[in-house]
Amino acid sequence: MASSPTPPGLTVWGLLQSGGWVMLPLLFISVIALWLIFYCLASLRLSAVWTRDLERRLDAVFQRRDFSLLAELVRKRKEGVARVLREAISLYQRYPNADGEAVRSVAQVVGSGIAASLNQRILYLLDVGVISPMLGLFGTVVGILRSFGSIAADPSPMRTMLLAGGVSQALIATAVGLIVGISSMMFYSFFRGRLQGVITIFEERSAIWVQELILLHDSHGAAASEKEPERGVVEST
Repeated sequence: MASSPTPPGLTVWGLLQSGGWVMLPLLFISVIALWLIFYCLASLRLSAVWTRDLERRLDAVFQRRDFSLLAELVRKRKEGVARVLREAISLYQRYPNADGEAVRSVAQVVGSGIAASLNQRILYLLDVGVISPMLGLFGTVVGILRSFGSIAADPSPMRTMLLAGGVSQALIATAVGLIVGISSMMFYSFFRGRLQGVITIFEERSAIWVQELILLHDSHGAAASEKEPERGVVEST
């Protein structure tokens, strides 16, 4: 009597192979999700837009009321607040008579660009969370169609067992897609909360220091306008 073949061991590699060719793009997108998670953990920090060291240095420079020293300070810094101040100072250097509303508009545009750049990083993670389950479902559909095709071509009375085995293998793609998608969405929710806190502080500190810059520039302009009449009086006497 011939012995029945023993089923192969249930291994991770065997499960991935049974999932079909759709497992290849799922594996690729899972690597992308893992890279995005580590990238967001490293880059979505408060230090990307504001640091206490920058706050302390800006406070010291504004107390000295030195416009040129302020321009030199923000030129070497990479924080988002420093980038906003750098563009506002650049506008004043090109147009010394620019009003405060123009400077605020430039600062708002630059700040919105920085915030959008930070937000774009987590949006890629959201895309991965949406695409992965759909890709897994597509793999399941392909696997079921393949199972029905093999059953139709085989007149064996073991059709029910073949169908059950084929469907169970096809569902592996859906399971992997759901695992990748759920993990990506969980990390997206976590990073979205962190990003909201970072952007709130960024907007708050940017608005304060841009207003300080406008007042500093206006005070310099008022001091210069006061010296011109005095010089004219001295020359006429």
